[in-house]
Amino acid sequence: MYHDDTITALATPVGVGALHIIRVSGKDAIEQVAKIFKPSKKLLKTAGNSVIYGKIVSQGKLLDEVVCTVFRAPHSFTGEDSVEISCHGSMFVADSILSALQENIRLANPGEFTLRAYLNGKMDLTQAEAVNDVIQSKTKMSQSLALNQLEGSLYARISKLIAILTQARVQVELEIDFLDDDVPEIDLTKLRSDIEDLKAELEGLVVSGQQGRIIREGLKVSLIGKPNVGKSSIFNKLLETERAIVTPIPGTTRDFLEEELSLDGYLVRFYDTAGIRATADTVEKMGISRSLEVIQNSDYILYVTDGSDSQEEYADFVSGIEADKLIKVINKTDLLSQEEVTKYSDYIPSSAMTEAGIEQLKHELLKKIKLSDNELSSGLLTNSRQVNAVKKCIESLEQAIGSIDNFMGYEFTAFDLKEASAYLEEVVGQITDDDLLNNIFSNFCIGK
Repeated sequence: MYHDDTITALATPVGVGALHIIRVSGKDAIEQVAKIFKPSKKLLKTAGNSVIYGKIVSQGKLLDEVVCTVFRAPHSFTGEDSVEISCHGSMFVADSILSALQENIRLANPGEFTLRAYLNGKMDLTQAEAVNDVIQSKTKMSQSLALNQLEGSLYARISKLIAILTQARVQVELEIDFLDDDVPEIDLTKLRSDIEDLKAELEGLVVSGQQGRIIREGLKVSLIGKPNVGKSSIFNKLLETERAIVTPIPGTTRDFLEEELSLDGYLVRFYDTAGIRATADTVEKMGISRSLEVIQNSDYILYVTDGSDSQEEYADFVSGIEADKLIKVINKTDLLSQEEVTKYSDYIPSSAMTEAGIEQLKHELLKKIKLSDNELSSGLLTNSRQVNAVKKCIESLEQAIGSIDNFMGYEFTAFDLKEASAYLEEVVGQITDDDLLNNIFSNFCIGK
């Protein structure tokens, strides 16, 4: 899958701006740019980490005046010879330069520059994924998490765990190799305890991976309830904008609405779902079906009532929802007596009309996701690929413990520990396959 040919791509967003940057990387990147750069000889002699001014000329026609930044291997982002051409911000100009370059070199695939950086040992796989996370970050916390991972926080944490696992493997494999020699026998009680400690730390890593995923992708929060209890009004107040149409007519929201909000630097995705009820309206039925799917995939559920729900209706709404995912809200408290509100002691009292309770709602959501600086920088798993690999590692460790408890022999324990190590190595990319890499880097933009 890896090619050492020279590639090029636009590294800045499509559109008009002050500048565009065109990336070129590969074994003859400098030579290829020199074919259309004047003065070409000066570019060929330019030292790495240097900037040179000149003109791009193709087929005798001036395309633009540019600045080229030259990087020489291995001191570049990709680890290869690279040139970044800064031209004027016209898409026509950028396309003209790209077309001239593509007479001799090919257009890069999505994420191919970062892929080459990974394959050339400039970063591990978690850092490569973090490059895309930095680009996609929308809030202060998602940016901080991505930058910590780019700096190697997760790599350092996983590497430490791999070292501990390797030490356990070495003990068992030495016992197998020198079984007939006069060497001290393994303390199986201590070995088992060490594996249990490692398993516990990995289980904590998986739990933190949920937080990492939420920071990266956003906390998904759905508002549910009967039609006309004020879900859309609360949705609008949380967003501080009139995003949803609000009328006294039940069933106004026919489909779910999705909007993003930054709460103290954390990304929250709110979903205003269609009021769930029995209906003969085909369009409303479709909206309810889509809303149920969104609710199922949400991290937290805001159940909104105005006090008119029966116990049976409430039970139907919250059926299948885990208790720790449910936040209950009693709305329209401006229309209720204090005695009526008191009946809902485990609900957050609110009024979309007076905005009472809206800040309390936001505070409750922040309590679910807020991390300390130490937790944020400790090295969190941030995507399902990483989480799944660690879960498989835990399963292998459980099998290793089982082999010890059942006196199955060192060979079985050694095999399970080796398998566990392979799953951890997969997280940081020490063991990978082409399909995995294609899946990861295909999500990058072209030019990164």
